[in-house]
Amino acid sequence: MNFFEAQDSARRSTSVLVLLFLLAIALLLVLSNFLVFSFLYFVEFAEFSFSPSQLELVFDTNLSVLVSAAIIGFICLGSLYKLVQLSSGGSAIAQYLGGVIIPRSSSDPLHKKILNIVEEMAIASGTPVPQIYILNEQGINAFAAGWKTTNVVIGITQGALEHLSRDELQGVIAHEFSHIFNGDMRLNIRLIAVLHGILMIGMLGRMILRSLRYVRTSRNNKGGGQAILIILGIGGALAIVGYTGTFFGNWIKSLISRQREYLADASAVQFTRSSEGIANALKKIGGAVPGSALLVASMDEYSHAYFAKGDGGALSFFSFSTHPPLKQRILRIEPKWDGNYLFDERKPVREVDSSQKSDIKSQRTVATALGTVMATGVGLNAALNSVESIGEVSQEQIDAAHAWHKQLPEAVIVNAENPYGAQALILALLIDENSAVAKKQYSVLDGVIGELHAQNVKQVQQVVTELEGTQTLSLIDLILPTLREMTLEQYTRFDACVQKLITADQKVDLREWIVQRVVIQHLQEQYGLRKKPLAKYFVLGSAKYSSELILSLLAYLEHPDEEQARLAFDAAKRSVSAGALSLLPKSEVSLESLNTAMDELEFLKPPLKKRFLQACVSCISHDGKVTLKAYEITRAIASCLDCPMPPVLVAGK
Repeated sequence: MNFFEAQDSARRSTSVLVLLFLLAIALLLVLSNFLVFSFLYFVEFAEFSFSPSQLELVFDTNLSVLVSAAIIGFICLGSLYKLVQLSSGGSAIAQYLGGVIIPRSSSDPLHKKILNIVEEMAIASGTPVPQIYILNEQGINAFAAGWKTTNVVIGITQGALEHLSRDELQGVIAHEFSHIFNGDMRLNIRLIAVLHGILMIGMLGRMILRSLRYVRTSRNNKGGGQAILIILGIGGALAIVGYTGTFFGNWIKSLISRQREYLADASAVQFTRSSEGIANALKKIGGAVPGSALLVASMDEYSHAYFAKGDGGALSFFSFSTHPPLKQRILRIEPKWDGNYLFDERKPVREVDSSQKSDIKSQRTVATALGTVMATGVGLNAALNSVESIGEVSQEQIDAAHAWHKQLPEAVIVNAENPYGAQALILALLIDENSAVAKKQYSVLDGVIGELHAQNVKQVQQVVTELEGTQTLSLIDLILPTLREMTLEQYTRFDACVQKLITADQKVDLREWIVQRVVIQHLQEQYGLRKKPLAKYFVLGSAKYSSELILSLLAYLEHPDEEQARLAFDAAKRSVSAGALSLLPKSEVSLESLNTAMDELEFLKPPLKKRFLQACVSCISHDGKVTLKAYEITRAIASCLDCPMPPVLVAGK
């Protein structure tokens, strides 16, 4: 299953989730009405009855409708409240679970190790590097959370960092990246929100029952005794309905989650080309005293999204498990497993990260993995397969990302680790080659961010200029998690700098548009300044003009000759059978209209995004050659559509 099929499958699973949710509500409404009228029968006749014919004596249609409406309203409000609470994405969930962000500037060897692993896998796949949260838990566990690949975070426990080797951690992170690519994160958040409304019924029932301890009545107060009876009946009924809802909730989570865990395990093996890493991580969970258990109070709510089940108690035997049994997962990965778990010495492992390995091995890796890459172009096969490669990671790509990261200038690495330095790197990308324009831009910077900060931009500009031609997007992906550490006030000032630098020369070039579109779009989503688009287009014709505009831009970019541009555009049309599309006149293609076009293309359903990106690749490769510039622009378009396209990593000079 490729990236687009997995994303579409996750959307279909959301539809299944809604149907199961409606079924659960229907059953809860039947149970609620039964309990209410059973209680009324008891009050009226002083005896219990479970007979429908007897309950008809106290049945009231208006009361039934009122009870049902109250239950539905309460569930919907609870779900909506949770959905709003989690609207900011993965960071809200990580903090809710007690996670603390690992700063990029951390000097802790364990932190450095996990940061490097996540960075390498993200850069290799073309996704923005996720922020990483650490949970102060001794159990070995992890999770990925977020709405999109652009706002995902990864959480990992202290126990995992201390007891897993680098290869084992890489297997765990590969498993979580599979959830990212398969669209499981969005499904998980919706699952949390949907079930929260049901769980709140039980919470309300328990609150009512607990309130009885504060009610005092005299023995002769008959009215007070009836009031207590009514409160007891309402609270008990709500508690029963709530516990029943919890049962259905666990059933729904189990039904949806278990097979997706098997898929993520298989993908982790595929990504790392090794079953040993993830298999040994699972074996260490089986051999560790705390296993994968988490002690945080809100553990159950997100239980379906962990690497391994978060409850290690005996009570989990009586509930629907959200994860397959540990032994079955290991046997699927390693069929000849002897059944023995790995028992760790429970001492923190602070091994030297593999980034310390020899330069010779790194150079050999680059030569092997990037053999088709030249300074002036992209291998045709790599370009043609780029859309199919979305959501897939190979060990060769990870090794290449590791080598690329290692060869980055020290100034880039140091600045990428703090918000002010990260801002300077992005602003340096926008400094014009023309010295007169650059002088004007620095004057603007002095006025907005101050001379000291502007001076830092000057210091990194030369280094960034050497990288930007072929590695702009990978550099942006590396910097984004640090930029997300900015406060809203800092982001507002940074956004103003970006806009003023771009307009300093009274025009917007393609390089400036890429930086502005990718960085600002992703950060606006982070700070809640941009609404998440809801995919609603089933046919490419719904975004006909926007598709024509982007494809026309790519055609003219690669082929100044209009006839060649037309041939490239026609090749793009034929590749996806979109005969209704027409090449726009060159005068109609402007960078100002690109943002509007990209906004509309975000409404495409996943299969349509795949078709559109295939058309883009066909357009830039129709003559058998693909320039790095055209490929990077296509990658920028894919990134804005939440379809991370793997990069071509060019070794440093």
